[in-house]
Amino acid sequence: MGLTEKYETWKKKVKDRKLFRELLDMSDEEINSAFYKDLEFGTAGIRGVMGAGTNKLNIYTIRKISQGIVLRMTEREFTKVAISYDSRSNSELFAKEAACVFAAAGINVYITKELMPTPFLSFATRRLNTDFGIMITASHNPKEYNGYKVYDSTGCQISDAEARAMADLISRVDAFRLRIHTFDFYFKKGLISYIPDKVEEDFLAEVAAICPSKCKDNLTIVYTPLCGTGYRLVPEVLKSIGCTVLPVETQSEPNGKFATCPVPNPEKKEALRYGIRELKQSNADLLIATDPDADRIGVAFIYNDDVVVLNGNEIGVLLTEYLLSNYHDSAKPVIVRTIVSTDLSDKIAENYGAEIVTVPTGFKYIGSVMNDIEPEPKRFVLGFEESQGYLAGTHVRDKDAVSTAKIIALMASELKAEGKTFADKLNEIYSKYGYYSSTQFTFTFEGEQGDKDKAALLKEIRNASFERIASYPVTGKVDYLYSAQPTNMIAYEFKVGRLLIRPSGTEPLVKFYVLAHVDKKENERIFKAIKRQFNELIPS
Repeated sequence: MGLTEKYETWKKKVKDRKLFRELLDMSDEEINSAFYKDLEFGTAGIRGVMGAGTNKLNIYTIRKISQGIVLRMTEREFTKVAISYDSRSNSELFAKEAACVFAAAGINVYITKELMPTPFLSFATRRLNTDFGIMITASHNPKEYNGYKVYDSTGCQISDAEARAMADLISRVDAFRLRIHTFDFYFKKGLISYIPDKVEEDFLAEVAAICPSKCKDNLTIVYTPLCGTGYRLVPEVLKSIGCTVLPVETQSEPNGKFATCPVPNPEKKEALRYGIRELKQSNADLLIATDPDADRIGVAFIYNDDVVVLNGNEIGVLLTEYLLSNYHDSAKPVIVRTIVSTDLSDKIAENYGAEIVTVPTGFKYIGSVMNDIEPEPKRFVLGFEESQGYLAGTHVRDKDAVSTAKIIALMASELKAEGKTFADKLNEIYSKYGYYSSTQFTFTFEGEQGDKDKAALLKEIRNASFERIASYPVTGKVDYLYSAQPTNMIAYEFKVGRLLIRPSGTEPLVKFYVLAHVDKKENERIFKAIKRQFNELIPS
């Protein structure tokens, strides 16, 4: 079906008034953007801008995706699904639409009573023994986005093979042919029910069992959920270990407009602006921020009168050192990190006799390693990715900012008792292992032409033979498209670092990850030189 035919079909068949008006008001460029392709599975399910069209998230594409999963469940004789959702606009609506599609097929649905964090959905899927889990979220993306993440029965994001099987079935579905009743209809029939409160109690009990300690010193934490799902559970967990929690009032309640944090990503300093202001005014020990679905975490503190915002690799290094030195009781502890994350963690792991496992980008690969060592769960110490996602404990199979917030607070309290901060601890680590640092920069490719330009750029990089990176001779090149676990990424190694390049699976970006280990001045020079090198390659 061509683009124009798709558009005309939608105008004829869409019943939702808001979407119909949007269709009527579309320019030719907007029609192309909305219909030139269907939504696709990325590293974390399906994610896209909300609105009318096959390439956007709306009640019809939600129904289409859900019915494709129904077909997959029918093939595998599956009967149960768990569903949760975050604070974004339409998240509750989309969650209930999905629930109705499953219920219409006779599948039993367990849905949260209110918005809940992504790690809770992973936990509930495991605890309720459902066949799949569905999380309606776009994680840290801007407010225009929403998404649909799918989990298997272990609480891990579905495998690449499962995603391909689902995508094939989804492509066959005509959402306009589906006939479903209301949420209340299926709820009264018993096909939809709410997840029991006991499951939340069990989740919090599991979080309490991870690093079962209290703060050694009175710790005051400024906390912002960035208008998301962490607003209730994170403060409860922090208070349970003796912390004083100061909320960032303008961001302390769920709100999909994200008015005070347009990009609700704790990796971005601008998202922490209000939290940093409260940190300075209150003279608190720490700022903790979680993204809208509470699976990523950000940390900031004041050091020598300056605000320090830790990046994802720095948090990963601190967690690696802390957990290996305090909380492992296995002869063969395991740390799992993504390929683009810092290899300083490898040095620390080696010092403690721990095994390091590296996996492609995406927490589902970390979850898969956890499943592989399931008979020996105490071996797993930490999984992390540089994009500020972490998991300690085996209660879930996805990153968990709820439990990570607790561990960060415990680390900070112990350091405070010694008159130290995270900056002091990092300096100690650098003194022992060498100065490792990292940066990331991106290029944006939006729309149909952007897809073509992005593919052309990646092809050019893939075929290139760079002899030098930032004046250092290239010592190795790896194209992960042809690795044992194929992923669309190219890596260049040079004597003192690595450059990794990959398209984002959730946003219209190509990401460049640079890691270097000389000293602060030289690392910064390397970062700037590499960015200049690729700025020249990519037309503005």
